[in-house]
Amino acid sequence: MKKYEADRSFTNYVHTHLAISKIYSELGWKIKHIAVKELERIDMHEGIDYVVSDKENKTRYIQERFRDNHYKDFNDATLRYRRDYNKHKSRVKSEFYKIKADYLLYGITNGKKFEDQRHSLTGFIKWVVLDLDFIRQQFRKGNLKVENSKRFTCWIDDNKLICPINFNEDTSSSFIPLDIKLIKQLWGSAPIMAQKGFL
Repeated sequence: MKKYEADRSFTNYVHTHLAISKIYSELGWKIKHIAVKELERIDMHEGIDYVVSDKENKTRYIQERFRDNHYKDFNDATLRYRRDYNKHKSRVKSEFYKIKADYLLYGITNGKKFEDQRHSLTGFIKWVVLDLDFIRQQFRKGNLKVENSKRFTCWIDDNKLICPINFNEDTSSSFIPLDIKLIKQLWGSAPIMAQKGFL
């Protein structure tokens, strides 16, 4: 199984077996049923995994990313940045550029992602829901900057959040970390819709 397919399989498993009962229900989110082809389109072109109704019955668009407990000591949520070696030019710019979701749901599970160890997945060590519209606004205003750096985690410089471009070991893609504590330090609770364990 290719890495992307393995990651997708893991994320789908966590969504079905953990996120719906432990996060969606707590937030009052109800999944809206969308035609398969339309869901595939918005996933590929707009970075949207699920469409939900919130507590006020408003439609919200969700991007999900889940990690296993190997990442428990990290304090950031991540977005894919680029796939520089993708043979399809239209797919080189990844989630960071195309995402139109309202919220990023990012969670660290308490077990392992491998198929033969998924019985170890019983909950989340921590999870966060980020307001992506707020994050996009800060990026447009220049308050959030993306830089090539030898650092692997974000830092604050002149009241701006500076995020390094990190690369996956298999060179399939790069990603941007968004440090939750630094986001809270700079902008308060406004961009953090809900969380457990990050702060």
